[in-house]
Amino acid sequence: MTTRTLPWKPPPAVDVEALPVGKWWDAVKAPAAIGERALKTLGDETGAVIQDKRGTLYWLVEVGSVERNWQLRGVRLLAELADERTYLGVPPVSWTTGPRSHWRVPLGPDHYLTHPWRLRQALAEADRAEYGLMPEGRQLCYRCQLPTDEPIPVDVETGANGVGQITYACPTHAPLYRTGQQPRTLTSAPATEHEARR
Repeated sequence: MTTRTLPWKPPPAVDVEALPVGKWWDAVKAPAAIGERALKTLGDETGAVIQDKRGTLYWLVEVGSVERNWQLRGVRLLAELADERTYLGVPPVSWTTGPRSHWRVPLGPDHYLTHPWRLRQALAEADRAEYGLMPEGRQLCYRCQLPTDEPIPVDVETGANGVGQITYACPTHAPLYRTGQQPRTLTSAPATEHEARR
């Protein structure tokens, strides 16, 4: 498939263009840490992927193929809504390197739409590896003090008996938590070593 056979026309090599989602494709948005792991898991099974200047990844999927709520922390479906239009900034096909928005996985003969079920599996695996198991019930975000259905563990305070207090954040505030480590601080060293993440 060449870009000439796509059902839509990518923007010319001038600037990022805001294109409506839900017309030719929907998009699945994932934060950098989750997206990177999912991209590695998908390998050659991924379709085209856009990466914005903050590292967020966007997969193009068939319109209507993704359920609204995948219950994955920080992962969002971008689709046309009944009462408003949603847009995605799409870079020119020739932009394949950062730091600006670019095609992380360029459009090509084997890279256009990603299979939604494979994408969900890869993102779920990345969510568990990065953040650990989803805690039961809602948790309060340390910063905004609002309950969140997508709690991300950002710190653990170990007590004398080895059991500690876990600090959670909502997806918006997790990157703002100041520690010397990434939010993965709850993952054990043996698991990290087993998964070859060292």
